[in-house]
Amino acid sequence: MSEEITHEYHHHHHHHYHYHYPPRHIERSLNAIVFFTFQPPKELFEFAAQLKKPGYDIFVSVNDNQYELPEYDKDITIIKLNSEEVKKAGYYNSNNNMREQVSSRDKAFYYFNTLNHTNYKHIWFIEDDVFIPTVKTLQDLDNKYPDGDYLSNSYFVVACNNDEYHGINPSFPIVLFDEEYSFYESWAFKDFNVKNFFPMPWLKGMTCAIRVSRNFLREVDRFAAKHNRLIVDEVFYPSLAFHRGLKIVNPIELTPIVYRTDFNWSDKISNYMYWTEDDIRPDYLFHPIKDFETQQRIRSERKYDKIEK
Repeated sequence: MSEEITHEYHHHHHHHYHYHYPPRHIERSLNAIVFFTFQPPKELFEFAAQLKKPGYDIFVSVNDNQYELPEYDKDITIIKLNSEEVKKAGYYNSNNNMREQVSSRDKAFYYFNTLNHTNYKHIWFIEDDVFIPTVKTLQDLDNKYPDGDYLSNSYFVVACNNDEYHGINPSFPIVLFDEEYSFYESWAFKDFNVKNFFPMPWLKGMTCAIRVSRNFLREVDRFAAKHNRLIVDEVFYPSLAFHRGLKIVNPIELTPIVYRTDFNWSDKISNYMYWTEDDIRPDYLFHPIKDFETQQRIRSERKYDKIEK
């Protein structure tokens, strides 16, 4: 709700009461950071609380409704929703490990489309095994990349030919479609019947850490309403952004968002950057570090946040 709606001018015959409006937030738009979790431990809340600063709202989407939350900073908003309600709205089936079910990412998307109408400029959606090296990393990325509806790691393209498509990064690999579905990573396109939802080209990329706009979320909502289901996130998000003409941004700082960090020949198409702990630097995001103690150890050893104050 904008400030204007909440303030009224009162005009009396003799007095004019002048209300001083808070300055419009032109210099600092409001952004959100959302963590996808199943049973978030206290370490996640401790780090999330450090991310709370002017211009940023922090959310944790919890998928296990029975889970008792640890003590946490009340500045953090918890997203806990009834799965039936979310599923009824078509928000399910986007997590490959939970096919036909509602995941924490489905709940978070539903929440921002139906329950929270704050006009955020950017909303980060981050799995809890993504390593964010410093409390400034995301803010620095927002400053460096102020535009874009869908910001993510790289993707590859499935198409019938090698044509260059407007809006697709020409440096990303094109995989040629074949009717037998024997092409790279074809299971995702076959199992989720992508041909029923999008014409080619199809895009597929990692979704562990993404940043989206309200325009992108609106398109997710339209899709859910039309098809009464979603499809696997790694294909759905980038393909939706592309086919709806939204701006896709693929920062180099997200290249270490990979499925696994050991080199695997079949994955060379995915443009993966295979990283070790020695490669960690404060301005990039890294996936996966599943263990929160390891995340905390690296942060304290590197002392990044101390240097920057």
